[in-house]
Amino acid sequence: MPERIREWLLGVLRVPSEPTVPAGAATIRIFRAAPAYFRYRFVLWALAQLGALMGLIFGLILLHQVQQSVNQPLAVFGLRAAEAIAWITFLFQLPFSLAALRLDFDMRWYILADRSLRIREGVFSLQEKTMTFANIQQITIRQNPLQRLLGISDVQVRSAGGGASSSGGKHPQVGEGMHEAFFRGVDNAEEIRAAVRDRVRHHRDEPPGQPDPREERSTFDREVPSVLLAARELRSEIGALSRALTS
Repeated sequence: MPERIREWLLGVLRVPSEPTVPAGAATIRIFRAAPAYFRYRFVLWALAQLGALMGLIFGLILLHQVQQSVNQPLAVFGLRAAEAIAWITFLFQLPFSLAALRLDFDMRWYILADRSLRIREGVFSLQEKTMTFANIQQITIRQNPLQRLLGISDVQVRSAGGGASSSGGKHPQVGEGMHEAFFRGVDNAEEIRAAVRDRVRHHRDEPPGQPDPREERSTFDREVPSVLLAARELRSEIGALSRALTS
């Protein structure tokens, strides 16, 4: 999709091009859906369009048979008009639905911060979900046969309070609840699971209320230059005072 058209669509839909980073994050890791995930979604889109096309062709054949048995010109005209509208609608939606499919792929962001993860997906219905690592209980990798063929997987993360998914793993976006999130269409599922597990283990091992060492180091790095500057100013003032007393 051309960049200008993409930016125009995002402006019309009022979708920010990048997600907001969790507040107070000192370090973040960003993951994106693999290019094969777009091919996966494209195959599903193409199958849906093929099904619609077959339905239109069947309707055209049925209309031809009905015309031979109907002697009312007005009824025949109505059937032809309905068939024409159906074909025009089908052809008109093709480029727009394909553009929406591409934009949905581009707007997927998976972020791991110090204390939480954030997943943003969707264009027409924008969803941004945040989970703290301290509440995560289960990390699962899911892969159907088509995903296995394309070398991609879904990483499911479930937090405290999340029971069994009502989707049964077939269509997670349908039955997804507030206590689960998905890294969909990634080609580095094991890396993502290991990164999430490391952060979960870190937050479970540290005492409650203990600050993150990475945050402490970041704060220290910010404060040291200001302390050195204050020390230099104090030294110059002491030197000036000493010269004034001896003169």
